[in-house]
Amino acid sequence: MTEHRSVEPNEDPVCGMTVDVAQARAKGLSATRDGHEYVFCGKGCFLEFRDDPDTYLAPDYHPSM
Repeated sequence: MTEHRSVEPNEDPVCGMTVDVAQARAKGLSATRDGHEYVFCGKGCFLEFRDDPDTYLAPDYHPSM
C-alpha cells in the first residue's frame, strides 16, 4: 500500500481549501480512493485529482491556493 499524506475530511486535497462536505457531495464534487472520500472546492480541483490523484496524495505534496 502506498503511503499518503493526511487530508482532513473537509479539505480539498488539491488546493487545501476548507470545503462544505454536504455541498460538495450535492454538486458531485467528491471522489473515493482507497476507501477514503475526498471533497473538492470546484470542478477544476476535482478534475485535477481525478486525472492524477497520486500527485495530490503524495507525502511531500503541499497544497496552496
